[in-house]
Amino acid sequence: MIGERLAAGILTAAGASVLSAICLAFTFKGINFQLAWAALTIGLAGGIWVFWQTRQNEARHATAWDVLLFALFAIASLRAFLWLIYPVKDEWRILSPYNLGDISLHIQFIRYFAGGVDFWPASPILTGVPLSYPLGADLWNSLLLLVGVPVERGLIWTGLAGAALTAWALWRWGGAFAVAAFLFNGGLTGFVILQTGQLQDFQSELAWKNFFLTMFVTQRGLLYALPCGLMLLRAWRDDFFREGSGLPRSAQFFLYVTMPFFSVHAFLFLSFALAAIFVFTPKSRLALLVFVSLAVVPATMAIWLVTGGFTAASGLRWLPGWMQGDGGWKFWAMNFGISLPLLGWLFCKAAVRGDAESRAFCLLSLGVFLLCFLVAFAPWEWDNTKLLLWAWLVAAPYLWSRVLEPLAPILRAALCVGLFFTGAVSLLAGLDGRHGYELAKKSELATAHMALMNVPLGTRIAVDPIFNHPVMLLGYPVVCGYEGHLWSHGLAYQEPLAKLRSVLRKESGWLDTAANLGAEWVYLRGPTPVLQRVKDSK
Repeated sequence: MIGERLAAGILTAAGASVLSAICLAFTFKGINFQLAWAALTIGLAGGIWVFWQTRQNEARHATAWDVLLFALFAIASLRAFLWLIYPVKDEWRILSPYNLGDISLHIQFIRYFAGGVDFWPASPILTGVPLSYPLGADLWNSLLLLVGVPVERGLIWTGLAGAALTAWALWRWGGAFAVAAFLFNGGLTGFVILQTGQLQDFQSELAWKNFFLTMFVTQRGLLYALPCGLMLLRAWRDDFFREGSGLPRSAQFFLYVTMPFFSVHAFLFLSFALAAIFVFTPKSRLALLVFVSLAVVPATMAIWLVTGGFTAASGLRWLPGWMQGDGGWKFWAMNFGISLPLLGWLFCKAAVRGDAESRAFCLLSLGVFLLCFLVAFAPWEWDNTKLLLWAWLVAAPYLWSRVLEPLAPILRAALCVGLFFTGAVSLLAGLDGRHGYELAKKSELATAHMALMNVPLGTRIAVDPIFNHPVMLLGYPVVCGYEGHLWSHGLAYQEPLAKLRSVLRKESGWLDTAANLGAEWVYLRGPTPVLQRVKDSK
């Protein structure tokens, strides 16, 4: 089917563009207009090659449920991404409160990379350390910015393209049920609407939040990692358990080893998947060993880069109960509802009477669930959801075919309502037209732009450590950024932050302190901002 070839070509083109841009930026100490065009051209050539090399698989016929879920996914995506960032009078607004901190950081990164900084870049949110972040999605938008696509428009176009690819990949992986599992994951809290009659995101205070709202719209790397990862999982399922996929092994290798530039969590889960396939397919072990052996060096290099040379704190620690706290059994009931009992049923069926395929993927899912419920993989324990997302989606098609589909229609429908009602309520509330949150004032951005007109991009500036500071939104690196970003990225920021606050209070020797922090300018925010040059202060 043409969709198979087109999706493979588009994803390869995006990944190859980003990898080419990184290589060119290392060679020429940054990217510019000409290099951006070169990277996009190389990516396009790679995408065309994969398009023609990919074999068309047998077409999958869409059912009425497939069409309905595609329509719901399209409506949600259009609402979420067309209003991802939008102007209202003197404001730039965003639709989702979950995205306030994330999108401001992405805008800073996009403009920072487009400013031509040396590679591997220094962190734009903390002085004296290398960037430790999967930069792929933001570097992609930097390329678009350099060739003339405004940041806001590039964010919207990329979001819509990623949503279309994700809907297709979910459907190809597990049909309408997998699409629903992504859109409507939830527990029991949404049933409160039947009592209150008030539409709201009842999952907002829980750990198991709606994936579409809290991750897909905010974690930009997933726009690439989700369709790419699902395509790889399906290719491996078809290659090692069925009649074979149409995706060339060379394309699989490229997409796998470049995944850390977009999502380290996706790469980690895909590696777990390869290990599970290795265990349950003895005849394929040699091929898997060759594949993984060849991938070790390039994948490790990618991880080394996005972790700042392994300098960022991983946050890995023993945390039984995950985010349970004092919630006890109520935590699991309210967050997951009937999801965990149904998954337990599935895993028992797969372990006792399953074939090699269902055992590999279902026990993989079970293992990741248990691991995430016992160990924290990041400073912020909620980030375990970035792995739980994959475990849930991998289990989805088997949950349908092995557990729900054989049941009587009435019972099957009741269980689907129990699984998806809360998530549907949250999604509807999260995309409600009453939302709209101020990201920045256009006038303040214009004032900052005028003040910094003669300050080259890449110049480090001391500013208030807030998530939406206009200097950061314009793409300048700062001495110490928003504490939430610094902490969640595993950076040791406490000492620089204390010194920055001393600078902003203008305590004795404040300009010397700013110089010691690596700042060339101090930007004091206010009705009339003050820009103080540090070099000339002495």
